[in-house]
Order: sequence, then C-alpha cells, then structure tokens
Amino acid sequence: MKNKVKSMLSFLLTFAIVFGGSGQAVVAKGNNQANQGQQKNSSEQNVKQWLSEYEFYEDTRDGIIYEKVAINELKRFATVIKDTNAKFDSNALDNLIVEFDKIGNFKQKDMNELDMFEQLINQYEQAVQEEYIKGVVLKSDLLLEIKHKLTICLWGYVSKNDFNEPTEVLIADILFNFYLSDKIVNKNAIGILTDISDQTDNKGNQLKAHLNNAVKMSEKANEFLEKDLAIPASKSYQNAYKQVLFGIEKSGYTFNTELFESTSDTDGDTITDGIEFLEGMNPFKTDTDGDGLQDNIEYEINSFISPTKYDTDHNGISDADEDSDEDSLNNKDEQAYQTNLIKKDSDQDSLIDGFEVHQFDSLPNKYDTDSDGLSDGDEYALKTNPNAADSDDDEIKDSQELYKQSISKSLILPDKLEIKSVEVKFSAKDNINKSTRISSTNKVNIKTTNLHGIIGSPVSINTQSEFEKASIKFTYDESKLGDTLEDDLAIIWYNEDEEMFEGFNAVLDTSKNTISVETTHFGEYLVVDKTKWLELWSREIDYSRTHGVNELHNIAIRTGGEYDQASIDIEEDTLGDVGIDITDSDGDGLYDTYEIVGMKTPYGIIYSNPDKKDTDGDGLTDGQEMGQFKTFTREIFGITIHFEGFFPTSFPDRKDSDGDGKFDNEDLRPLYSDLSNLVIHQSDRPEGHDEYGNVANDMKTNDYTEDEIKDINWMFRFQLLESYFPSILFDEFEIMSTSLYSTGDMEDVVLDMIDHFEEGTGKEYSNQTLTKEASEHETTKAYVELVKNALVDELEKNGGNLAALKFDENTKETNEFYNYIQQEASYPTFSTWSDRIGGLTITVNDTWGNTVSVKDFSVEQNHFKGVMHVRLYDHFGLDQPDVEKVYVNLAGFRAWFVLQHYDEYDGEYKPFVTLMEMDIPFEGELSD
Repeated sequence: MKNKVKSMLSFLLTFAIVFGGSGQAVVAKGNNQANQGQQKNSSEQNVKQWLSEYEFYEDTRDGIIYEKVAINELKRFATVIKDTNAKFDSNALDNLIVEFDKIGNFKQKDMNELDMFEQLINQYEQAVQEEYIKGVVLKSDLLLEIKHKLTICLWGYVSKNDFNEPTEVLIADILFNFYLSDKIVNKNAIGILTDISDQTDNKGNQLKAHLNNAVKMSEKANEFLEKDLAIPASKSYQNAYKQVLFGIEKSGYTFNTELFESTSDTDGDTITDGIEFLEGMNPFKTDTDGDGLQDNIEYEINSFISPTKYDTDHNGISDADEDSDEDSLNNKDEQAYQTNLIKKDSDQDSLIDGFEVHQFDSLPNKYDTDSDGLSDGDEYALKTNPNAADSDDDEIKDSQELYKQSISKSLILPDKLEIKSVEVKFSAKDNINKSTRISSTNKVNIKTTNLHGIIGSPVSINTQSEFEKASIKFTYDESKLGDTLEDDLAIIWYNEDEEMFEGFNAVLDTSKNTISVETTHFGEYLVVDKTKWLELWSREIDYSRTHGVNELHNIAIRTGGEYDQASIDIEEDTLGDVGIDITDSDGDGLYDTYEIVGMKTPYGIIYSNPDKKDTDGDGLTDGQEMGQFKTFTREIFGITIHFEGFFPTSFPDRKDSDGDGKFDNEDLRPLYSDLSNLVIHQSDRPEGHDEYGNVANDMKTNDYTEDEIKDINWMFRFQLLESYFPSILFDEFEIMSTSLYSTGDMEDVVLDMIDHFEEGTGKEYSNQTLTKEASEHETTKAYVELVKNALVDELEKNGGNLAALKFDENTKETNEFYNYIQQEASYPTFSTWSDRIGGLTITVNDTWGNTVSVKDFSVEQNHFKGVMHVRLYDHFGLDQPDVEKVYVNLAGFRAWFVLQHYDEYDGEYKPFVTLMEMDIPFEGELSD
C-alpha cells in the first residue's frame, strides 16, 4: 500500500511539473502556464545559470554514486518529455545521429529522438553496472560515450522548450551528476596512471605522452564547463579517459578488479598495492602526499588525517606538524619514535609520549627503556633514572630496591563526613600507586558499613606488592565527630577469613587530627568509637531470666494488647532466675526469647517475629539468617570481653540485607552489595546530547526555514520544490541508501530505519542484524577487549570491589579506570570502503558515544565473574556539516536533511538514537 501511495504522489508531482496549475503554484513556484513561451530559451538560460551555481566538491573517489542518482532523475525527466510532447532541437538531433552512426546502431527511420533517449537511458543504466570497477574507475570509455550522447539529448530538449522551474532544476541536477562523475573517474584514473608512469622505465615517454594528453583534455573539459559548453566538455572527458586507457595498456596494467585486489606491496609500507590504488595512494611511494608521514601510519588513522592530503583539515598546518592526540609530540615526531599518533601514552607506561621525550628522556615506545624491570612510569614515580638499570650505582638493580612510598584517598562522602582521608605507607620494590587500591566499602560490605560505633566510611586496602610492614593513617574532622570523643577513636580490622573484628593499638595525634596503626596485612579497616563499640560487645542479655517472657507475649496476643521492653524488664524482675525458655513457636530454629528480647550482633540488637518462621518473607527462615548462637571470650583494646550472641549471614528483618536488588535467598553474598547494572563508564556525549548537555545538532528537527536551507547550498532547491510531496523525498532517501550505501541484509536494516524515521516517534531503535554487524567489526572488538581487560585488571587489584568503579560525573577526573579508558580506547567507527558499501556507514558511521555497565557480578572465594554490558549508540539524523561539501551532491542526503529540518513539516519526521548492545562475560582471580 505504501508503495502505491508513493507512486501516486510521484505521478502527481510529475503532473504538477508538466501541467503547472494549482499543483505548480505549491510545488514549482516557477513561471505559470500563462507566461510559457514569452521568453525564448528561458530554460536554457536558467539551466546554465543554475549549473554555474553548483559546487564541484571532489573529496571522494566514488564516482558511481552520482551515476545512480542521474539514472533515477533521467527516468523522471523521460516521463516529463513524454507527457508534454517536448520539442527537440534539430541540430542536436543531427549530432545525435552522427554519434549513433559511428557505432552503426542507429537508423533514422527506426527511431525518433525520444526512442533514442530512452534507449540511451537503458544503455546508461546497464553500463553503470558493468563498467565500474570498485566504483572508482571504468573498464572502457563506453559509459562516457553514452553520457556524451545523453548530454546532447538533454541540451536538445532544453534549447527548444520553456520548462517550469522543477523540470529545469531536474535537468541541471542530471547534468551536474554527469559532470561530477566524469571528473572523478578521470581524476582517479589519471592519478593511477601518474603513479605507474613515474615508475616505468620501458616506454616511459609513451606513457607520459598519454598522461599529458589526458591531463590536457581533462583541463580542457573543465574550461568548456566554465563556458557553459556542456557537450564538448563531456566529449573531452571521454577523450581524456581514452588517453588514460592507452597509457594503462602500454604500462602492462589493466583496469580490472584484480588491480584493486592485488596483495603485492611494492613500496613495503604494509599496505597492499590493491588498497593503495583503490584509496588513491601511490603504491610505489611510502608517502603519497609528501607530508612527511608514511602512508600506512596515516591510513591506519584515516578518520583524523589522510594519506592523500598534505593538510587534511585545511588549517594551514601539515598533517606531519599536527598533534593528533594532543600529547605534546607532533605526528612527525611520533613517526620517528614509532609511537601511536592517536594515543597519548603509546607504550602504556603511564607517561604521556611528549613528556617522555621532552622532559623525562625516556622512550615513548618502550614500556621499560632501560630494561631493568621497572616501567618508565614506575621510574618516574620512584624518582629513578629510566636510562640506568642501577640508578644509584649500589650494584642492585632498580627493580630489586626497596622504595618508601605512600598512597592516599579521600573518604568524604555525603553521609559520612567524619573521616576525611586515609593514607597508606610501606616499602616495596614496585610502584604501589599502580599495584595498590584503596576503596570505600560504604554500603558495599554491610558487615563493616553497619558496624555498631563506626565512624566515617570503612575502606578496603589491597595490593599486589610484597611488603613486610605498612602504616595506615586516617585523618578525621573533629567538628563532625558529634558525641564521640577524640580519645575514644580506635581502628579495627575485619578478619574476613574468621568473620571477626580485631582491634589495634593505634596512635592518636589530636594536634593533627590523625589516628594511625602499623600492620602486616591489608583488608578492610575502619575507625570506631571504641566506647560505643565495646558497650555493645560487652553488653549482657540474660536469657536465663526471661522464662515468663513468652507467656507475656502470648497474653498480649490473646488480649490484642501490646508489650514493650519496660514490661519485659518488670516481668524479668518478678520471675527471677528460673532458666531459659527454649520454646520455638514458629520452628525457625530461634528460641522465642531470642526473637523477643533481641539478639546481640556486631551491628546492634536485632529483633524478629517469634510467630513467623520467615519474618521478612525473603525465603530464608530467621534461624538460617541469624546462624548459630556463639559464645567466646577475647581481648580487644586491652579489655577482656565475653560475647554471647550472633554473627548473622543476613538480616531476618530485611528481604534484601545489602540493598543490591537481590533477595537474600538468591544472593550469594547477602551482606555484600554486588550492585546490579552498575555503570562503570559513560562517554562524554550522552544519548541525544552533546558534551555540554545540549540537544545534539543532528537530533534537532523543525529548525530551518526554506531560505536557511537554500543558504547551505543552492542544490537544495530541487528537494524544496519536491517537499510538497514528502513521499518523493523518502523515495530519494531510500533509493540512495539501498543502491549506494548498503547490501544484503543491511538493505533491509536501512529501510527499516528510514521507516522508523518516517513514523516520527523519535523512540530509540535497535536491530539484531545491525547489532551483529557492528559487534563483529574490528574497531568494536578492539574497544570491547580493551575495556574488558581494564575491568578485570582493576577488580583484581581492588579485591573485587565493583562499587569502587561506579561512574560518577563529579569524580570522573580522579577515577583512574575512567581516565584509562578515555586515554587508551578508540570508540568504534565504521568508515572503511567495505563499511560504506555494506551499510554500516550510513546507519551508524562514527558512534556518538557509549555506556558500559556490569551485571550478574559475583565473587566466590577468590574468583569473580560477571557480564559487561556495552551499549553503543549513535544518532540517525543529519546536521549541517553532514550535508556540506561531498554529501550535498547527493539528492538522497538533501532529501533526508529537508525531511528532518524543514520547518514546514513541523517536526513530523524525527531523528532517533540507534542502539547496539552486547553482553561480554568476564572473570578473574583476586589478589592474595
């Protein structure tokens, strides 16, 4: 049904173009019917004028894309001349007959000019399919010959008719696509012949003669165009191409598919000759554009600089003198040092390339310049010489020396202000800033976060360095201690193996507001108010004196009354010591007296319902959650305490004890928050917005007037004339996308995306085929692998504390993991030749941004695993730079821009965010 509607609307537009009337007043906005014929040859004048306004951008090697646009427009024009019985210039007809007679396939009695025109269109369409090689050059001059004849036809009609404005614009656009494709294929072919001619000894003069002739004829064609002499221009382009073909034949080469698929590497620059020919590089020179950078280096990062352009961004600075990665080392120096032009730290030694060269005197392409076992970054941190294996000449290699070092972390959190920071000092042979991680476990490990008497945030300290003794120093804010006295501050360590807390003899310095300890092991440390902490641990609950409490409870239930702790205390005094009541009314494994009077734990007194086996309804009985009743005697802070109580594995009064979204019965670590779907990386540009939080330009709609669109480029005139029939614009958009920029299943994808755009909901879009193509792309796989490895490495170093990697916009500048990804990772981009013809370029091109999160994370013993969820996104929309220069030449892109931005549509067709999401499992081992 949709196609029928489009066909009908196409007919209506043709009707408007041909017959004028009310349709023309809306669509054409040109001369009305009454004025037709008053000005002789007005169409010829207008077409010449408009052609002079076209801008011939040639920043592409793809000539075939303009041929396919011309084919569709020629068919539309053929409909116009049929329906109007357009006249044809007799001189043009004579010329056309002569051209046909040359190849003996025309007899005047058999065909009129319209028959010839339609036959030529069919030949043209067939030749485009058969003559082009990789969209870059032609097998022969046949296609150019056909276009020369078509040019005669077009001017034959233009010179004898006064067409309305839409038809005039249509003719101008056809001719423009002819000229541009002619220029492109000649430029490509002449470039290839030039490269070959420079390297050929035998018959070198003959090749150069053909080359010089081709250049002169091509320049002559350009001069004809400037003088509005289209027919001789097209003939000159054909003759120029013939000269190239003569030269190519004499050189021993042939324009065929094999030329562009050659695996030879004549110049030894690691790029095959076939790719160099295809992409416009010189396969006989390592530096095609002569900017001082080798082709393979520029080609590898061709999103930034081009191997065929001396100054890719036209800013007056050669590509060699640019600093693409802003690491204070220009591209030419990066080449000399064999570093990566788009990575600030090429050897990943934690030092910027420019810093290594200009300040530290180390090699930016070598992780360990002096091969002493310490990276250059470690040498900088440890203040050793990166060029001497034994910096202090003590006959001990730098990597075997012990270095006194420190590492610190701020601990100020919105709800934990008492402890300001923690500093760890110890001697090690390696750089502890790389091997050691300090992370807050606040709201992560509930056993430490909820500890009775805790001050500030608990911290986890882990290292991969070997050490004998370390000091841990907390700095506190005296004004935030509340009712805690400074002298009551103490430090304890959570012994995870024994699930027990141990105290230290700490050193308190009230003049500096610090408290510190020395230790031989790391793990979780926290500051407590030892008075409050000891009060709980020393508190005695005499369950043997609560024999009547159950009865009191039962009476309250029978009478509908309530009881409180004061009532229990009175009853206990009355009953005296008559032994513990072992009644377990709900059969949950806990005596009723425990549940009613309260169960002592390190986290305070916990109560549960003696009449409910599962008080919180999480699928675990209260007894399972509280564990066994324990009794022991131990000395802490020099005080002997006798503990009788519980060390619960989860809390019976909370379904989700650690608040991580998993019920306790489904949680492997119910008191350790393994956060679900935790975002660990967010690129600077969020979905739909730029890095400043504004709506991205390519996501805007309904924001250009007709005049503003014309100001971008005159070529939008035709699409604005067509805009009364948006279905025709969608036809142009779809034809371009499927005939030029997609193949196979990706054709269905791009059509589906265009349909989604036409629906105008603006909702997010995803497609399994698109996701599969994107995820299997080399740039995507490289990005995913880098992030996954960085994630595993960081978790191994910080003891599996996933929460420490949580992305926070406010602290991202100091987040080591985030900054590593920002510096080292290159976002997926789909802009190669195969991407362009395969469909990834038009559907995505460069990804706008990404979000990385972790789900299903778990730790068992020392092994952790999880799933890294990568969410790549892009915008299916255009902004003005997208349709400037090259892409403005294509009617399909102009149609897309008008549909999205023209204010007459009132935002009916909305751009949208395209999602490509993938799950990548990961796992690793925690450091001992």
